[in-house]
Amino acid sequence: MNFISVLKAEKESEAFNKIHSVSWEEKHQVTDNFSILKRKQFFEDIDDVEAFNLIYFDAFGARVQPELWTEAIFTKMYNALKPNGILVTYSAKGSVRRAMIAVGFAVERLPGPPGKREMLRAIKK
Repeated sequence: MNFISVLKAEKESEAFNKIHSVSWEEKHQVTDNFSILKRKQFFEDIDDVEAFNLIYFDAFGARVQPELWTEAIFTKMYNALKPNGILVTYSAKGSVRRAMIAVGFAVERLPGPPGKREMLRAIKK
């Protein structure tokens, strides 16, 4: 899919391409105010504390991988986020939203990307 064209973000194509081509397990400076660290890691092994501003959670859905949509997993992500950190996911399932709220996130529904009616944004309180 040509995300640059779909999003009408031609001016951001260099940063977009860099995000998707950088190596794993190393921090990379993409722009003056944005860096990325791509990690290959099982969620049950996450032990970071207040290390990240943003988690983009793009796992398979709760029907396919229910073990990734539990309060235990969201607790790990909550702990890994800095105060006011954000977790976003394309999932908008009620059980996912309730699990996020149960571990302390403030959760809101947002309009989804093309093909998805809604998505969730969770903010660490």
